[in-house]
Amino acid sequence: MADGPEMMEITAPSSSAGTCPNPQASLQVAIQDFQSILTDGQRHKLRTIGSIRDAQSVMIFTAQLEHENRLAGRPGVSNRLSTVLESVQAFAGVVGTFVSSHPEIAALVWGSVKLTMLIAVNFVSYFEALSSIFMTVGRQCPRFAEYQALYPASTRLQGALCDFHASIIRCCKHVVKVLQRSWKQHLKHAIFKSFQEEMQEDVRAVQQMGEEVKEEISLATARAQHEDEELQARERRAAFRDRSKMWKFLPRMEHDISAIKEMHEQQLRRKAKEERQRLLESLSSHEYRTPFWEACKKRQRDTAEWIFAVPEFKRWYDGSGPSLLWCSGKIGSGKTVLCANVVNHVFLHKGRHDTATFFFVDRDNAESLQAETLIRSIIRQSIDSTEVPQYLESRLTNLDHAVFVQLDAWIDLLRYVVQQSTAFYILIDGLDECDAAERQAVFDALSLLAATASCLRIFISSRESVDLDLRGRSLPMSRVSMSCDSLMSDIRSYIDTSLQKRLQNEELAFGDAHLLVEVNDALTQHADGMFLWVTFLIDEICAGSCDDDIRRSLRQLPKDLEETFKRALLRILSRAKHVELVQRTFRWVAVARRPLTLDELREAVSIDVGQTHSRPERLPHHMNRILLWCENLLHLTDEEPAQVQFAHASVRDFITRATLPGQLFRFHVDLRETDHFAGEICVTYLHFSDFTTTIARRQKPVQLNPVRLAVTALSRETNMARISEVVTHFASRRRKTMADPDLSRIEAKYGKSHDIGKETLQNSHPFLQYAATHWVAHTVHFEEKQCIIWDLWLLLVSGCSSLARIPWNRQGLLVWSHKTRHYALLRHALNIERQYELGEIYHLLKISATRGDSKAVAIFLETCTGSISCFDMLLPKVSEGGHAKVVDQHLGVGADANAAADEYRGQTALQAACGGGHLEVVERLLGAGADVNTAVTKHSGQTALQAASGAGHLEVVERLIDAGADVNAATAEVKQLRALQEVSSSGHLEGVVDDHLDRVLDGHLEVVERLLIAKADADASGLENEGLTALQVASKRGHLQVVDFLLGAGADVNADAAPLEGLTALQAASSGGHVTVVERLLYAGADVNAPGAVVEGLTALQAASSGGYLQVVDFLLGVGAWVNATPAFLRGVTALQAASGSGHIEVVKRLLRAGADVNTAASRIGGRTALQVASDRGHLKIVELLLAAGADDDDAAI
Repeated sequence: MADGPEMMEITAPSSSAGTCPNPQASLQVAIQDFQSILTDGQRHKLRTIGSIRDAQSVMIFTAQLEHENRLAGRPGVSNRLSTVLESVQAFAGVVGTFVSSHPEIAALVWGSVKLTMLIAVNFVSYFEALSSIFMTVGRQCPRFAEYQALYPASTRLQGALCDFHASIIRCCKHVVKVLQRSWKQHLKHAIFKSFQEEMQEDVRAVQQMGEEVKEEISLATARAQHEDEELQARERRAAFRDRSKMWKFLPRMEHDISAIKEMHEQQLRRKAKEERQRLLESLSSHEYRTPFWEACKKRQRDTAEWIFAVPEFKRWYDGSGPSLLWCSGKIGSGKTVLCANVVNHVFLHKGRHDTATFFFVDRDNAESLQAETLIRSIIRQSIDSTEVPQYLESRLTNLDHAVFVQLDAWIDLLRYVVQQSTAFYILIDGLDECDAAERQAVFDALSLLAATASCLRIFISSRESVDLDLRGRSLPMSRVSMSCDSLMSDIRSYIDTSLQKRLQNEELAFGDAHLLVEVNDALTQHADGMFLWVTFLIDEICAGSCDDDIRRSLRQLPKDLEETFKRALLRILSRAKHVELVQRTFRWVAVARRPLTLDELREAVSIDVGQTHSRPERLPHHMNRILLWCENLLHLTDEEPAQVQFAHASVRDFITRATLPGQLFRFHVDLRETDHFAGEICVTYLHFSDFTTTIARRQKPVQLNPVRLAVTALSRETNMARISEVVTHFASRRRKTMADPDLSRIEAKYGKSHDIGKETLQNSHPFLQYAATHWVAHTVHFEEKQCIIWDLWLLLVSGCSSLARIPWNRQGLLVWSHKTRHYALLRHALNIERQYELGEIYHLLKISATRGDSKAVAIFLETCTGSISCFDMLLPKVSEGGHAKVVDQHLGVGADANAAADEYRGQTALQAACGGGHLEVVERLLGAGADVNTAVTKHSGQTALQAASGAGHLEVVERLIDAGADVNAATAEVKQLRALQEVSSSGHLEGVVDDHLDRVLDGHLEVVERLLIAKADADASGLENEGLTALQVASKRGHLQVVDFLLGAGADVNADAAPLEGLTALQAASSGGHVTVVERLLYAGADVNAPGAVVEGLTALQAASSGGYLQVVDFLLGVGAWVNATPAFLRGVTALQAASGSGHIEVVKRLLRAGADVNTAASRIGGRTALQVASDRGHLKIVELLLAAGADDDDAAI
């Protein structure tokens, strides 16, 4: 057989087609050059600040910069610097693992950029300009996720990345040299060229190197794809040879197999990194930093510092106080700015092994309003993408593969992450902006985490209304109010700084110099703790054209924010010219799923539903003036490109409220209607003939040759001659390898080129990206009869558009639409030809019903016909949740109101609704014929009345009694409690806010009273052997008020204890250490020496001694309790034996002083002497006491 192509020698792939002798050489030279211009002190500092601890290093460093910057009175610049810092930090972490000859290079790369910024922060005139330069440079920085998997195998890519970061370090060198000039040199240079102009060539060099990195990433990606296919081909050839048993090629085959193995291992390593990064991006891609950066920018010098001196904050931060610190305040009081400063404080001062995370809820970003987004973002922030633990990666993989992931799964993962830190900080602002269900979910998660992780420290800033969500929780909490006196100092400082800034910018002027004092005093006096009110009033004052206008504004100051907003809208109306544009703008800003850029907004407001093509003549001019036209009710972010938002969430609330008066109502935005309109606009836009024509006109996609582009770019004669010759050397080094024919072949076949047509469309149609991404989110409530572009929407859903993004590919349309509550898609999925399994539909219906999603339930009922029994099974769970509308839907299709569901503890719907206190659902079920006295299940069931009584729901109790409920019916066989016993056992909630506890107990007392009026038997017990009467239950739980009430109603204070582990009322109270209840029962005539139960029974003194309640023991001995009372027949103990066995040394001492017999015999069956139990359980000090008191030491060995 002749040698053919398949017989070619197989060799392991090289790391790149043309290897570079030392990819890091340019970086090393740049670092050396940078070090050469530093002073000795700066070089020493460089060596100390370059250590890369973890992924939070950037936040720690920006917090330090913010602190220094604030001392100089400058606005926050974190948003401008973070991209460059993150890029350099991530690259330094990677390059450090590949430079064995110079392991310190990573620290020097990271340290050089940090040192430059630390030097510059002290130069007020340069730092802001430098931050702008770095923001520009940041746009060129490659994302770590784009190259981390490719970096190890491509020296070409390594070289490009090193050259790119070398250009950044050269830029830093230039900055430091500028800052080292004398003041005379600064002045001389400033005359001829600004700092930005002087740095232009450095910026261009970074930009050029950035383009080269992008090309090398594209090339490395193509090569990886090529090698994957080569590996598959070689594996097939090797398998063929193996099957043909060609012995003469055996040596060659061994070589081939070795090469294949090496290629395979390299592929696995790359794929593993790619998959790891994909998992992290799937976990959370939410941009959580933008609102934080905006808040940092708003903080004025010397403000938001008072909280660090508050005792509650100090205890929270050092871990000696409660795990939750809640900072509450009214609208516009500066809560968000305060929280941002706390975030910086925590990052600046946290320990090395501590983790800090934060989340700012942003009403202008719909995604941030979801509890799942918050929790997943917190998890993502705490994970270092370069070092993901195996267990964590495995958990993420499982969650990624799951069809349904409940919030509990993310909470459980967060709990694991939290427990890995010495201290774990979670700082959250604006939870009050979320709806009630999402807030509830967040607080449920935080409560669970706080209960299981002592290292957790939570800081929340919000409006006072969150108090309602915190009530009734076992979450340890302290509270700080924004209405404190310290805030007034902040207000005064804020007003003074803001006015001075307006004067400097010539936005404000006074003819009378004393007017400045008048303005300052008036605003301070009327601010009432609201920074936002001050901001709008300063805007209004600046609008005055003379001193009289300003004084008129001071005489007519609005009393609150609402009046301020009304005035702003009236001013918009008075100008008339831009009213319609402002209306359209408000509508889009209110419903956009993320803030729109100015260009996106400009195009969006120009489109009408049903429009067939773009109409450039309708684009509004001078859109950058929209803030003026909207009277500053809108705000532009500092990012590039700038995004449009409401100036504050309260502005959005005001605009979307349906109570705007008179002529102002034309500015009202109906969110549901406007969201539908936005969906129609997006669908209309994606069908513009502009796009279909361009796409149809496109033939074979243009294949760019990144190598040739790089050659061309690097061969042009530019001003790059000024840059070090090293750059040319390393660029030419890479050019020499570009003639590789194999490389050209790979590029031609696999190269990922830019789609010129699509890029052109994006540039000429800024709204395209938003519409293509968010058309789905805006069409949730589409219905065929109410939507004029329904057919166009169906085309997008069916995937007929190459522009529209389809988000449900992995999960399938039905599952995705149900999970995201996209009702239009859910209806469509159930109506299309595919027939879904009844079990799958029932599972989805069950989820919708139990979460109260009546809209989804209605769609299932419209489109599916299933067994009526499924609604019978669901009705109890739906009733338990109080979902009245869904209950109506189930009853409407014939669900049995009396059906008991095994899946839900055998409860009927009525029993479940009563336990939850859902009176509206109870009414519906009774109206549908629910039996108020339905028998309960054997093990743990309750009647409807017992369930309502135990939870203290008075109105439900009254309704059930009126409907004929039996007040003396027993529960299931295990407990057999009556309604009166249930309510007597409930109401004592540990850790609940005091005023809420009082209300709970008051409610339970009212239920007790109502049951007694209805002839409930106060002395009825539960089970024959171990049941308790209502008085015994209330005494055991320590409910003094209930005890008082029952005694007043004639309950027997000396009712016998049940034979099996039973307790009298006094014994029950003593066993819980409830001294006030003990006193009350004795006052009512309780027998202090009543015998205990036959089996494991205890007298009152024995019960108190067992629990170690010294105060109760003292009290009982004082009223004649027998210290040597005989123990119970089976496994009984004396008081001394009980205290000794439990290790309560003070109680033992008290009993011995009272004459306790140290050698009393044990109980007849299963008993032990005091010395025996103390010895067995290792209570050595008690053993010594007993021996000193004369205990027979022979007993210790028994």
